[in-house]
Amino acid sequence: MSRRRVVVLGAGMAGLVAARRLAGSCDVVVLDKGRGVGGRLATRRLGDATFDHGAQFLTTHTPQFADAVAQWVESGVVTPWFRGRIGPDGSTDPDGHVRYRGTQSMNAIAKHLATGLDVRTATLVSSVGRTDVGWLVSMADGSVLEADAVLMTAPVPQSLALLAAGGVELTTPDRDALLAVRYDPCIALMVVLDGPSGLAAPGAVDPDDGPIDWMADNRVKGVSEVSAVTIHATAGFTRDHWDASDDEIVDALLTAAALDASAVPGARSIQKWRYARPSVEHPQRCLVLDGPAPLICAGDAFGGAKVEGAALSGMAAAGALAEALDLDLDL
Repeated sequence: MSRRRVVVLGAGMAGLVAARRLAGSCDVVVLDKGRGVGGRLATRRLGDATFDHGAQFLTTHTPQFADAVAQWVESGVVTPWFRGRIGPDGSTDPDGHVRYRGTQSMNAIAKHLATGLDVRTATLVSSVGRTDVGWLVSMADGSVLEADAVLMTAPVPQSLALLAAGGVELTTPDRDALLAVRYDPCIALMVVLDGPSGLAAPGAVDPDDGPIDWMADNRVKGVSEVSAVTIHATAGFTRDHWDASDDEIVDALLTAAALDASAVPGARSIQKWRYARPSVEHPQRCLVLDGPAPLICAGDAFGGAKVEGAALSGMAAAGALAEALDLDLDL
């Protein structure tokens, strides 16, 4: 009997965690439209500067994810950054949860998870459609993959668009459940500075008000050779300035940041995350859609946001797929 094939859409935390759990018992192909793995575990370089510009850290609140993080610490992939919630003045609560960062970068965590998997980046999926016994995943370049099951970890609006393009009709309960999911957007500004930012260790600020939701000095954080600051705008600022010019966005955020150093001319970049974080989540860790062949939606919008929520969603989705395909997972 031939091995079952599962196609995973999205090489972020949820997709990679699920793929690693499934890879020993079936053929798994992970597809992502990005140039690299990670999704919002994102890192960018500008000259000598390195920016974590997506997820800034990870925390553990469950035994399952704590075990995974402990393994990553032992492997040297992640390391403690600071403990407790950070305040608008940069102070931390020593009794709070440990915030872990990627030892080299946040994206290095995703690269570690992708090792040994069949991950195909820069692959744009155009539709997901049914066959008599499974699924057809069609790519923009005309290639097609047949699958016994599909796991969709992209933002829900993108997953719905792929299913619509493939002519898949969802049941009313499934469609309503997916349409109920909502996301907040975020503009991320990355700037190289001509000197120290003025942010004291651990190098991050979480303002209570204003246009900035989060700000971190990647050099103080330990991932950049030079002063390089990541600024996340609030959802409100992002919505109001989504179509604004880069200069307008940069001026507004740097004015609010009030850093000790100036931006190096031309050494800046803006990333617009349309689906940065879920604001209305699905209550369960994953959603198994009704139909003759397994199709599951998962990600950080399912049962818990942030990096931990995405990982737990991936674990739950792998378990649901294993049950549907009668697989034995090697955990």
